[in-house]
Amino acid sequence: LSPEGPAVLAGEAFAMLEVLGRPFRVSAGSFFQVNTAMAAAMVTHLLETLPLQDGQTILDLYSGVGLFSAFLAPRAGRLIAVEAAPSACEDFAFNLDEFDNVELYQGEAGVVLPSLEVQPQIVIVDPPRAGLERPVLDALLRLRPAVLAYVSCDPATLARDCKRLLAGGYTLRQVTPFDLFPQTYHIESIVLMSGK
Repeated sequence: LSPEGPAVLAGEAFAMLEVLGRPFRVSAGSFFQVNTAMAAAMVTHLLETLPLQDGQTILDLYSGVGLFSAFLAPRAGRLIAVEAAPSACEDFAFNLDEFDNVELYQGEAGVVLPSLEVQPQIVIVDPPRAGLERPVLDALLRLRPAVLAYVSCDPATLARDCKRLLAGGYTLRQVTPFDLFPQTYHIESIVLMSGK
């Protein structure tokens, strides 16, 4: 990738990847889990453990190309996604075009989230390795959804952020590790917390 964007020498400017039978367009500048089998396991875990009910408002922060949103949108009354990367937002719009109940906000979660007037029942965060920024943590402490699902790729920043959330009144319910990169020290985790 150059500063001007991808330079396509042959073929398409994106790849089509599949998770649980659903295709996802992923452009060169967009993030996607390379281990699609374990990505499917993570999606399945969320679908089986989140207390999903028709009509709920779900907030998906750091939504990427819409991996989790695509499977949650059919069950939500309203799904609001926030993503900073322009290419991921374009892919998200393509991947979730069929849903009328989905809203996408392009921008940094720490800037967009405080300006949203929403009271979600479920919030999903999937931040980069650096974890949650302070404005996002502050907003989550104010929102206090019934369920917060934190998808993490770094145990150290996950522990730091969980400490802040627990001190702010959240309750830890479950931690599930996922080994997306066998024979390495990298581990993904999904933490379920309740805010009320």
